[in-house]
Amino acid sequence: MRKVLSSCLIAVAAASALLQPVAHAETNGPAEYILPQRWNDDYKPGSRCSTPGQGGIYVTAERRWFDQTDAASVANRNDFAVPVTHTVTLARTTTLRISATIQPKGEIERYLATAYGLNYVRVQHWSVGETVGPYELGAGRQGKLVWGFMMLDTDAQNVRCSADQQWVAEGKPYSATVPESRYSELREDTAPVFG
Repeated sequence: MRKVLSSCLIAVAAASALLQPVAHAETNGPAEYILPQRWNDDYKPGSRCSTPGQGGIYVTAERRWFDQTDAASVANRNDFAVPVTHTVTLARTTTLRISATIQPKGEIERYLATAYGLNYVRVQHWSVGETVGPYELGAGRQGKLVWGFMMLDTDAQNVRCSADQQWVAEGKPYSATVPESRYSELREDTAPVFG
């Protein structure tokens, strides 16, 4: 059980490590968030394994999305581009927390050990006083500076290496949402002309 949970944590961490965090991006519309690509078929049900009885978790990235927490309107009425920034006034945090405890069964085990446990915490944070930007806002343009967190939805399947050295699905598939990184962008459109 402990090995399986450790493998799960490693798989979740590896899935998020495959992703290159994007600090910020300039876009003129909704960003297209590219999913991480698998580097191999480790733990894929039906693929080869080497140690019968070994457990693992096959993780697949399903969707990357932007969880916007805040925004600030910006406008440029000049004939030239200007840099725009915003200072964060509210702290924001997103956390993934996984924990498990394993209790030994039987009389001998109770004398030899107590409980084993593990914790995994992944935190992404925007602090008060941090600066969003700078971004270049074009002449005669307006928009919003938006910031928050990139999130990754994953599907996972516990697997076990069978006697014929094939990964076999074990139990039901499950899903997880992992906070991947902080993210900000400038969303622009044309500024209206008044008068």
